[in-house]
Amino acid sequence: MKIAFYNLQNIFHRPIDLVHRFRAENRARWITEFERLLLQGERSQKDFDRMRVLSHFLGFDDQDFLTHCTIRNAMGQLLVSRGLYKGKAKASHLTDWEGWAKVDSLPIDERAIGNKAKIIQTMDPDILVVTEVESRASLVEFNRYFLSSAATAPYREVVFMGTNDPFGRGMGLLAKARIDLVSIRTRANELDASERPIFDTDLQEYRLRMASGRTFTVLCTHFPDRAADGEAFKERQWVQSKHIAEILAQGECTDMGTILVGTLNAPAYENAISPLIKDSGLTDITRHPSFMGDVDKGRDAEYYRLGAYKMGVNIKQRDYLMLSDGLFDGVEKCGLVRKGMWFKERPQWEMLGSIKSERDAASEHPLLWCQIPI
Repeated sequence: MKIAFYNLQNIFHRPIDLVHRFRAENRARWITEFERLLLQGERSQKDFDRMRVLSHFLGFDDQDFLTHCTIRNAMGQLLVSRGLYKGKAKASHLTDWEGWAKVDSLPIDERAIGNKAKIIQTMDPDILVVTEVESRASLVEFNRYFLSSAATAPYREVVFMGTNDPFGRGMGLLAKARIDLVSIRTRANELDASERPIFDTDLQEYRLRMASGRTFTVLCTHFPDRAADGEAFKERQWVQSKHIAEILAQGECTDMGTILVGTLNAPAYENAISPLIKDSGLTDITRHPSFMGDVDKGRDAEYYRLGAYKMGVNIKQRDYLMLSDGLFDGVEKCGLVRKGMWFKERPQWEMLGSIKSERDAASEHPLLWCQIPI
């Protein structure tokens, strides 16, 4: 049985605020690269193509993007125009879908959507856990039209549940035939002493049963990336990590064991997630001798950066796939797939041939996987 975890960073559309955050974080690097190409004496076609992409990311081709639009129902056809018109009500079923509407997300490039599917199909896991998904409808459509092919069967179980995420993103689990979902549980409503939700997103628990009748539990969580908040953010990480470790210590596990997956947004040495690393009774797959990944190019292949997944895989670890002792001891193979990620400067690695720029990248996260003989 092969189990995988993938932070999709949305499937078909992404919140505008997150798109703007991505552009702000990379703007200085893009400006430097664009100026270097602009001052270059001779430029190849590849250089011109790159300048065209950079001009898009820097907003040279933006046409005063507006956050609102006006919808008009013309004989059953919805016509959308830019901006707001005075006197119009909010579009809804009460107005026959005429009026104004807020634009709060942007479509993801078709090639990026296809690359998300390619990465998943590369491993073809029996169980796939995903985060940062915009809706159940998107997950069902992605499974039906992108993950199903002549070589890969569609997932029979498709589960989605919302979280406390302010951008409306949820978590999901997909499982193939002969793997049954017995129960699902959310901890989004668990509160701390100040009546505040413990989890900024959620800790979701999936209990699964194999055809043999044996059961195991998959836990999924996500710690938001708000590094700008400094110590307050790290304290929130520590509180959530501690709570998960306490839940695991209660021993409410299934006969085969427990698997924890998620984006913790911190390397393993950070004190903020130390309760999970040291006290949970789980071991991350990066500790397994069979752990493999797409190795960096050049001299970085022999380098081990602090906080990286392993030697030669020098990207900062943010995603985890952790197993209880019995499952960890039985792992046959495990690793990560990062061919869907766009590298910035260094390190560099092999990418999918269909990725020509950041816009085509499947995600900023690798897919983690392990194979267990069940």
